Amino acid sequence: MPDPHRPELTPAGLKHPRVREFLACKRHPGSAGRSQAVTLHGSWMIRQFLTAGMRLDAVFVCPALLQPPADLALAREAVAAGAEGYQVSEKVFVRLADHDGIAALGQAPVRTLQDIRVGRAARVVIADGWDLPGNLGTLIRCADAAGACGVLVVEQGFGLGHPLVVRASMGAALTLPVVAADRLGARRWLQERGFRIVAADPTASRSYRDVDYRGRLAIVIGSERRGIAREWLAAADIAAAIPMLGSCDSLNAAVAGALLLYEALAQDSTKRGYGVATS
Repeated sequence: MPDPHRPELTPAGLKHPRVREFLACKRHPGSAGRSQAVTLHGSWMIRQFLTAGMRLDAVFVCPALLQPPADLALAREAVAAGAEGYQVSEKVFVRLADHDGIAALGQAPVRTLQDIRVGRAARVVIADGWDLPGNLGTLIRCADAAGACGVLVVEQGFGLGHPLVVRASMGAALTLPVVAADRLGARRWLQERGFRIVAADPTASRSYRDVDYRGRLAIVIGSERRGIAREWLAAADIAAAIPMLGSCDSLNAAVAGALLLYEALAQDSTKRGYGVATS
């Protein structure tokens, strides 16, 4: 008698089209016309996807590696939400993911500039020319925590559905508007809506602590490899530097973004009631 608590799973090997699709997306995130396809590794990422109401195309379960009963219930929930369910061997699963015995293929949300709600004191952060998806995920997590209303990703070197973006953002990439844009389109959108632009530039003469962050504000953080683009320096209302007192000449880009975002939060009178955790 079939187990009523076990989802219906179709056996699948390495040549199954869905398995091949997962592996292709894993190797080349954002390629083959599936810029929003994302591979989800483990129960945590799948649960974040389901909680955010995102679409799952397929879920892959390896009974030998599964952590029952919670992950079996998660697989059942994914299938009930419309995902195709597949059972794979341990040999196949280790090609898909490295833990938990469960993985999935999903569609990350497609955001546009119209999804960003622009209030009187709106803040957005611009990640310009970044090529490290884990860094972007960390920046998105910080932007979400600091009350930003969106992240514009300009001229990035990877798809926004990259699994490292989702994982490093702790799921914030699924709920905060994260929008891909080109430099011209991003600058035009900011200017039309009256944003002031603060560019993080290590050569600037003014400290980031001495900047007025009030009102509508865009914080631009350039690539760690190439620095901030000249177009942003030309468009910026002010350039700000973070003091570097040691032997290094720059900070991790996501850390730099977090510092400026929290300086802006400290000056935001509309959010003075934010809580501070105490031990």
